[in-house]
Amino acid sequence: MSSAIFSQRHHWQQAVDQLAADTGLHSILIMESLPDTMKVVCANGSQDIYHEGDAGPKSVQPGCHELYCERVVNTGEELFVADAAIDDEWKGNEDLVKFGLGVYLGLPVRQNGEIVGTVCALHDQPFDFEAGEVSTRERLYTLQQQIETRLAAS
Repeated sequence: MSSAIFSQRHHWQQAVDQLAADTGLHSILIMESLPDTMKVVCANGSQDIYHEGDAGPKSVQPGCHELYCERVVNTGEELFVADAAIDDEWKGNEDLVKFGLGVYLGLPVRQNGEIVGTVCALHDQPFDFEAGEVSTRERLYTLQQQIETRLAAS
């Protein structure tokens, strides 16, 4: 059975693609939290690493480092990692080790008070999420709110 967040993924594709195009960020993702993995619900089409339905193993699986999105889900709070390569806590993260994506900003997505996933941005070089008339951070928050509103109505 498909979850509400995954079944509604087509509603967010245009927003995800537009945000990536406008900011130049490598990856804008909407992720679903499952017991052992984080699953890609929606990814911008301008990158070729993350695809709908891909899943990364959470740290509950043997030998796996905690994922950025996993931390967001576990804490229910925004996570910003400026440079995982120089951050002892994050330098073993799969997104950095496998794909070179050491910059991360992620926000929790809630449905009926429960955290069901994240909306996040990843990049391969330093990035100012506060720049712009409407900052990238604000735009991610807007996308988060749109997702939560749609999930609440489902």
